[in-house]
Amino acid sequence: MNPAVWRRRFPPAAAGLKAERGAVAAEFALVVGLLVLLTFTLFELAVVLNRQVVLVQAAREGVRRAVVEGGDTREVREVIAAQLRAGGLDPDRVTVSIRPRSAGYGATLYVRLDTELRPVTPMARRLWGNGFHLRAEMQGRNERIRPAP
Repeated sequence: MNPAVWRRRFPPAAAGLKAERGAVAAEFALVVGLLVLLTFTLFELAVVLNRQVVLVQAAREGVRRAVVEGGDTREVREVIAAQLRAGGLDPDRVTVSIRPRSAGYGATLYVRLDTELRPVTPMARRLWGNGFHLRAEMQGRNERIRPAP
């Protein structure tokens, strides 16, 4: 078919097609921008939740060891550090607090872990700045009859 005849037979579709291309590109840019923002936000949330789970697990294992050992010992801190390393956290960046240092039978022991988590993605760094403070605290009753030396 001759192009001139084609243009005469279908003028509204051909003219409207060029105008719609710009609108489709603008809509695509908006949708892609929102999807990227949503994806990075979900990724950042997953990282924060993962780190919190690692802290809770390390505190749980620490208090389990502390109730058997009778308080704050080198072995308790080694267990906590091993759990943190297994979860991908640097033990040197986590503050460990075990109270009391030496407990009698039946006393309550507390293990608290604190750390600062810096956002992973640049977008999140702009939104949340320095990061998040994460804390996990567990407690248990001492089972050791004699307090640790």
